[in-house]
Amino acid sequence: MSTQPPGAKPPNTEATAQFDQLAATVRRKAVGEIRKHSRLIDNLNADLARHGDAKRWKRYGDLLLANVHTAERFGDIIRVTDYFDETVPLIEIEGESNKQLSEIAEGYFRRYVKARNGSQVINERMAIVNQKLAAATEKLDLIDSAIAEGNEEYLKSLLAPPRKPIAIARKKKREIEFNGARRFMSTDGFEILVGKKATDNDYLTFRVARSLDTWMHAADYPGSHVVIRNAGRKEIPNKTLLEAAQLAAFYSSGRSQTKAAVHYTLRKFVNKPKRGAPGLVSLASFKTILVEPKVPSF
Repeated sequence: MSTQPPGAKPPNTEATAQFDQLAATVRRKAVGEIRKHSRLIDNLNADLARHGDAKRWKRYGDLLLANVHTAERFGDIIRVTDYFDETVPLIEIEGESNKQLSEIAEGYFRRYVKARNGSQVINERMAIVNQKLAAATEKLDLIDSAIAEGNEEYLKSLLAPPRKPIAIARKKKREIEFNGARRFMSTDGFEILVGKKATDNDYLTFRVARSLDTWMHAADYPGSHVVIRNAGRKEIPNKTLLEAAQLAAFYSSGRSQTKAAVHYTLRKFVNKPKRGAPGLVSLASFKTILVEPKVPSF
């Protein structure tokens, strides 16, 4: 009497048909997972391409400001001297003919910030997806080996059991005191909150701040998120804007600079990139102010 190895595909027709159906189901699921990760990688690469080269956008912005009095314009083409190149060549930069050079430069700086922040988030996601793709590909190889060996037990182990309904308990609303911010009062009587660390920045910006509060951050340096509370929906005075910007510059790694640029906007224009690191945000619109990093004398 012949014996059969444990887990091997049974010889009778009905059992063979069931095994083939099981194998097809498990394999189809694995292939679908690989395709999903591959599509996501293609989409992330396309997002990177749309952002463009962050260093180039910043270089263009700097060159436009450096050549503001000497640039030559030919329609939508601006010819400037490239002071970053040892040979100091003339290069051409695109810019709408009806806009001033400073306005065009500001547009390139916005593209720079968006590309820099976007690239960081995309590259982090890309690394995670590549790991998942490698794991899914390895899993498919194991499935093919199990099918060839008739290992029904292994294939069945890959089928997820039916999900049981999860009872969702309602959480009571609680007022949580937030201690992750330094608090100041501006000369004009507006409360200014300054985040202490990256996770505090996230909580301050997305849990404490309201949509019409003014949000600030040092332009090119890691640092604190700063929020000017505006419960009365009043126009923020220039004095308060200046004081808050000085705090944003001081509580950043650019505090040793003589002057530092600070971006500011309404909280409603601040977004959290998907899977973004703590403290990382993207801005849909903003203005920039140049200030001395310091704690004002209120």
